[in-house]
Amino acid sequence: MTADRPPGAAVLPRFLRHPSPAPLFVLALALLTLVATITPAAAARRAGGLVGVNLVNSSDRDLTFVNLQITDGCANTNPPARLAALGGTGQFNVGVCRGSAGASGTVTYQVAGESQGTVVTLGWNVPAPLDEPNTFTETAPTGYVVSHTGGTDPFTPVTFTVDCNSTTCDGIPDDWKRNGVTIQPSDGSPAQFIDLKAMGADVNKPDIFVQVDWMADDTHSHALTSDAIRKVVDAFKNSPYNRHSPTTGINLHVDEGPDSILDFSKNTTWGTLSKAKKQTEAANLGTVDANGRYLWDDFNKIKTAKGGFISTGRSSIFHYAISAHNLQPGVTYSGIAAGAPSSDFIVTLGSFANRVGDLDQQAGTLMHELGHNLGLKHAGNADTPNHQPQYFSVMNYSYQLGGLSIGTTTGIMDYSRQVGTLNEPTLNERQFPPSTSGYDVAHWCPNTKQGSRFVTVQSGAGQVDWNCDGMISQNTVAFDTNNDTVQTLLPGHDDWGSIQLRGGSIAHSGANGVPAPTEENEMTMDDAVMELPLDTLPPVTTARTHPHPDRHGVFHSDVTVTLDATDDISGVAMTDYRVDGGAWTPYTGPFTVRGNGRHQVEYRSVDHAQNVEEVNCLEFRIDLDPHSPEPWHETQEG
Repeated sequence: MTADRPPGAAVLPRFLRHPSPAPLFVLALALLTLVATITPAAAARRAGGLVGVNLVNSSDRDLTFVNLQITDGCANTNPPARLAALGGTGQFNVGVCRGSAGASGTVTYQVAGESQGTVVTLGWNVPAPLDEPNTFTETAPTGYVVSHTGGTDPFTPVTFTVDCNSTTCDGIPDDWKRNGVTIQPSDGSPAQFIDLKAMGADVNKPDIFVQVDWMADDTHSHALTSDAIRKVVDAFKNSPYNRHSPTTGINLHVDEGPDSILDFSKNTTWGTLSKAKKQTEAANLGTVDANGRYLWDDFNKIKTAKGGFISTGRSSIFHYAISAHNLQPGVTYSGIAAGAPSSDFIVTLGSFANRVGDLDQQAGTLMHELGHNLGLKHAGNADTPNHQPQYFSVMNYSYQLGGLSIGTTTGIMDYSRQVGTLNEPTLNERQFPPSTSGYDVAHWCPNTKQGSRFVTVQSGAGQVDWNCDGMISQNTVAFDTNNDTVQTLLPGHDDWGSIQLRGGSIAHSGANGVPAPTEENEMTMDDAVMELPLDTLPPVTTARTHPHPDRHGVFHSDVTVTLDATDDISGVAMTDYRVDGGAWTPYTGPFTVRGNGRHQVEYRSVDHAQNVEEVNCLEFRIDLDPHSPEPWHETQEG
């Protein structure tokens, strides 16, 4: 892909264009400055001191133009405004201008997803007279490398290639995965050898490492269950993630103590490789500031305590989490993360099932808060709009605590695998939101049995009653499907295609200090009760007649029929009926059947989860002739 001209850049004369040669990949971890020279003989072949500069971005992050500094000579064309990740290219020319002693300068690019000032800088020095060699320089932040080739003459442009410092761009150098690494902790503790190979690290697959400390007392423990962790490990393993990786999927390694599972395929434990530990139970982990933002001081005291997480030397490799009771008094947040992206998070399920959360609440919250560390928010790349029905991700409140479902298979952990939009002003009820995995959809419904709630419609229905009137409209309808008070285009997001494996301390040395105060906008118990459980049973409808028939079951007047429908979970959306094979009619109240003869009333109900009741049938006779013999129905049937 060819990049664009930087905004506001002047259009300069274009002397030459040259094709880009294949990039040269070099791997290293630390900040590098590389200088290469060309021979005087090659320099003498240059004509006019002009050099073409090719740029190749082979890393997994976009590069955005920051500035161009010319110390001598000219840049005869502009550097590209953006170099897309995974192969984006661009080109510009530098050279000697009239009166200049040569051409020298630098161009700087910001690395997307990294903190402001995390930049790649490329430099050139094209001296005059021409019998002196060109020199080129490059600097890259931790986690990245830059290399260059060419630049020997006007017919061989210099090519700068930006890449990650590891095969899979996960921020962990390949050599560390193969041989382990000895790291000096930032708190002055003794050097620590981290045996990543024994922990299951793979050069050819991205690795994410998480250490989870847990609070406990004599009555309960906040340690996450092995089954909950397994669900999340499997979700990453089976994911479609393949950015800068020869295979799909991610290896997730969760250390929650010596007895926790290291390799679920072999059921082996962390044993002596573990550094996670039990922490003293506290009713609340932390306080808030005057603006209601969570303060990480108490978390950081545990993290930086002598012999704690920082002392392990893991901070540039492992995310650090604490599974605790609650964040603050009177609030039931399920957890919090230090940012998106970041490397610290907390799981707090003390107000949920059994004071520790059930299986899916633990798995969903672990994956949700880790997702924030990986750069994801409640709408993918933003926190709003939340509750998007077609955004099939545990980052979405609708799918966090119970996971996703496919029919009666519930508790599936996943991030969104595709961008799926939903236009609330023009909803097609005859079309189910597409999903590569066929997930069921949760959407807002007023007037359910429990009040206004989010209900789940199974994907097998093939259609969605968005406005919850119990009918599938043949025309488009407008409705607020996520209860954010507006009807708008819901954008969706591809989570797996955009997660950031390096963030916070990951791939960076040091503890990064206390995380900044964080807005508390995570899921609470109040949010949880707005999500109805999966409803798979249809409503039940009964019919009553008035007046009463005679002892033979015959009515001697017109008959009024009353229908009563009930549904235990999502509530009845609509009841309809038809008389003597006529048209189906929505039931709004008692109706009258008139005329002599045999009559048939069929009726059924549908709930807000679109479970449709089988058709019920009520049959009876009306005889309006007062002189008919009492056993009228018997004589008519012969």
